[in-house]
Amino acid sequence: MLSEVQRKLWEAYERAEGCAPRAQKLRDLEAFLDVLLRSPNTEWFPWARSLAEQVADQGTDLVIRRPLFEQAIFPALLAGYRDRSPGCARWLAGLSKNLQACSACREQLGSEGATEMALLRTAISHDPTDRRSVPRLIEKIADSLRYSVHEVPAGVLYGIDGASPEQCQELEQELDELCRLVHQEQMEQRYSELIRGCRLHFRAYRDYLLNRKGYGSYADYLSNIPRSDNGNHA
Repeated sequence: MLSEVQRKLWEAYERAEGCAPRAQKLRDLEAFLDVLLRSPNTEWFPWARSLAEQVADQGTDLVIRRPLFEQAIFPALLAGYRDRSPGCARWLAGLSKNLQACSACREQLGSEGATEMALLRTAISHDPTDRRSVPRLIEKIADSLRYSVHEVPAGVLYGIDGASPEQCQELEQELDELCRLVHQEQMEQRYSELIRGCRLHFRAYRDYLLNRKGYGSYADYLSNIPRSDNGNHA
């Protein structure tokens, strides 16, 4: 944890963060980090991880300024991430806004592994007993799937563009993951309507794309499939 000198400098920074001008806040933070980084990281990594836990898990209202994240919190979490230490990937996910603001940090995780969703998946793989990451991952996947069908009947989205047939299959795989997780957590009822709608439209939109010559639009396609098939639009 922090030495006595480091603790006093941190407390001075916390006081400045509460009421001082921005320039003073940054000077006090720089003074703290200058002393902190001169000590062995094994001594202060636990403190930095504890700070991340307070913000990501407990909702502590603490401003994580860029120098603090890049020079202290991220290195501590990255080391834990690489060692598969429980919690570190989840805390990185909880600080995803800070992570997205730092391209150098993201590069160390890899472009595919630096998203909030990917980090939550990693957290669960590192610690299958992680009861905090599973509901967060469920909601992130659900939000992504809701977005993909929010323009129906105009079409299904993949990112900002309309989905291709191959991307519809990718969305179905993501939906399968959601189904597995909600079954595991006994949350089927909460997500049943979303799952039904997505199951319909990911398959129907793919079929429409592969056979679109006979239809003027996806809405036209939907109006021509049996009522029992199109009665559960998202």
